[in-house]
Amino acid sequence: MATLTSLREIVDRIDVFGVVRGFSGIQQLRNTCLFLSFSLVLGLNPLSADPNLTVRFSNPQFNCTTAEYCLDVEFQSDQAGYELFGMNVRFFYDDVILELVDFRGFLGGYGAIAPNPPGNTYSATAGPSLFNFGGGADYINGAVQKTNSNAPAIFISTSGWTKLFQVCFVVDDPNADENNFCPPVVWDLEANPANGGFLPGGAGVVMTVVNGSGSANALEHVSQYNWQYIGNGSAPYGQPVSQTCSSIACGTCNLLVSNILDSGPGSFRDALTCAGNGDTIKFASNMAGATITINSARILINKNVYIRSTLTPKVKFTSTLAGLFEIAVNKTVEFKDIDITSGLTMANNDGAAFKNEGILRLINCGVYKNTALPTGQYLIRNKPGSQFSLYGSCFIEIP
Repeated sequence: MATLTSLREIVDRIDVFGVVRGFSGIQQLRNTCLFLSFSLVLGLNPLSADPNLTVRFSNPQFNCTTAEYCLDVEFQSDQAGYELFGMNVRFFYDDVILELVDFRGFLGGYGAIAPNPPGNTYSATAGPSLFNFGGGADYINGAVQKTNSNAPAIFISTSGWTKLFQVCFVVDDPNADENNFCPPVVWDLEANPANGGFLPGGAGVVMTVVNGSGSANALEHVSQYNWQYIGNGSAPYGQPVSQTCSSIACGTCNLLVSNILDSGPGSFRDALTCAGNGDTIKFASNMAGATITINSARILINKNVYIRSTLTPKVKFTSTLAGLFEIAVNKTVEFKDIDITSGLTMANNDGAAFKNEGILRLINCGVYKNTALPTGQYLIRNKPGSQFSLYGSCFIEIP
């Protein structure tokens, strides 16, 4: 697959040195790549064989203030007395559902190392074909290591699980079930760990343990998160399964617009104020053909939000003010099946309907000129660094 080949090439460019695990008692040379700071170790702890380490995502947490979904990264060993030295943190997730923010919350002297920030590569085909995702797959390729050798040792539990850091995301899916949120996150390791990762020639998840002042071999295992292996080791390798679900709801918030008022309960402005990052604002059936007139202040949208109607005739927005909507920097705003009539002249000709400094998407929308707007005024002004896209059947009147 061409897409997978390109993913593999990116990984190869990142993984500069391969660590050959030619330790005593190891019968198989493995094509692994750790980090530039890893040491080539020629001997293991003579008292034990290589430990089996298992890594998992666990304990989902959602922060309503930052709209971030975080997972603990935890480890378990089959032998006592071992510390993690480092690992390649490699996993996939459905790009429709999540988007990586960062690795954080490191304990015991651990930290992120190169590639830092981790690589993030998207494949539209890998999601459905490899993992039965509903959308494309994002592939994360990062690394962590014990960077402070003076920190007290954290020995990996043999009976429970030992947390060392967190991975955090934002929720992209506007239609996610807030009360039963179960996103699949797939560690890059096949059901048979000896086969390495899912990408052609890839080692996948690689872990080592502390051995003196350097590192030593470990045998990798993973416990998958809301995803299970199926079949005989060929694509698709598995499928999502709802095992660890949690709530990402943030209290009472009415996202259904039910009147044409400029503000107050049931208004669009009230729904937008209440909405969280990634929420969808919808319209009650009584709003078919209704016109919402903005007359108190322009509407600044400074969060990722989806404004969608399914009504016929369409819901309409208009303004008696200079301008109507302002899209903040780096924020994604989508209007669907809605008609917009501009406000009046904006200073600097900044867009009588939309001043766009973020990412604006219109789907089956019409944008019309206010009859009081002078000729030559922009309806939509896309500022430097912004993005603007039209989908479906859209109409923009020439002012």
